[in-house]
Amino acid sequence: MPICKLCKEKEADRKNTHYLTDAIIRSCLNHNGGNIRETGMMFDISNNRNGIQAKFQRSTSAAVVEGTFGRAPTEEEIKQAKVIPYSVDYVFCTGCEDIFTAIEQDFLKQVLPKLRGHDFLGTPELNFDESIIIRRFFLLQVYRTSICDPGFKISNDFQEKLRKLIYSTKPDLDQLASIPLNVIYLNTVGDDFEYTRNTVGIASWDDNSLIIFNDFIIQAFDSIEKVKYVDFLGFNDPKTFAYFTNYQEKQFKFRVIDHETKVKLWKAYSDKKAEQERAFYRRIFINAYMDRYNKFPPVALLEAFVNEIIFGESVSDESRYSIERINKIKEMMLNA
Repeated sequence: MPICKLCKEKEADRKNTHYLTDAIIRSCLNHNGGNIRETGMMFDISNNRNGIQAKFQRSTSAAVVEGTFGRAPTEEEIKQAKVIPYSVDYVFCTGCEDIFTAIEQDFLKQVLPKLRGHDFLGTPELNFDESIIIRRFFLLQVYRTSICDPGFKISNDFQEKLRKLIYSTKPDLDQLASIPLNVIYLNTVGDDFEYTRNTVGIASWDDNSLIIFNDFIIQAFDSIEKVKYVDFLGFNDPKTFAYFTNYQEKQFKFRVIDHETKVKLWKAYSDKKAEQERAFYRRIFINAYMDRYNKFPPVALLEAFVNEIIFGESVSDESRYSIERINKIKEMMLNA
């Protein structure tokens, strides 16, 4: 059995370690924003696959799964559903898992209730005295993601610095505050369903790695010299980025993006992605048409294919972009 990545002493005997805190991301991933573990649908977009593949988690209800796929799941899909999102097995030990839990509980009990459930319209900044609790919590997300997700890149020296700070039983604010840390709070107002409009994942943006963490966006840097502004879809503001990058502070500052602005920013991103998707589906049909007829398809037929995928009726939103549906429409249009 491998050695625990945190303590580097004990065997990594722990299964199902969430490297992004489950209590934060659960409402974003779950059906209707619910708080029950692993009941939601997820979507995987890939450039080398003709479509967007729907996936379900292992506790997703049969009705939701069949409503999405229009059929019962396959054995392979059931196997994939057993892989818990944003979690790993045998990377950390049970003792270090207890350290993670203590850090998470401090934040969930003492800080999160001051954020969620409030409308901060007109409040661009929030300041908290619980700087140690906040820093340990968000740096924990950065550290574990850097260990567990190969797409999230930080330097080995930075990773080791984070490891020591998280493993310490007596965290020192000066040491924690020496790490530049920028956390945006995406104010989410409304019922639990509104959290499903947020997202979870990592992004690389101009050589910066970010964590999109439901209603938070996390950016950490290994030194003040490495702090670099990136636009990131308009969520960062060049005028305030340095100000909200906490460094050697006593109080921790969150930049707050109000609910309506957040919705507009995600919509602008979605619109941009939608145009990219239209181009993607055009390429699918052009390639298939040329393979069969050795010529370009009529423009009207090409646009009819794209519009049927995007606007066709009598289909759930979740199954609209399934590979099965796209292939079915493609064959229908090719034979038109």
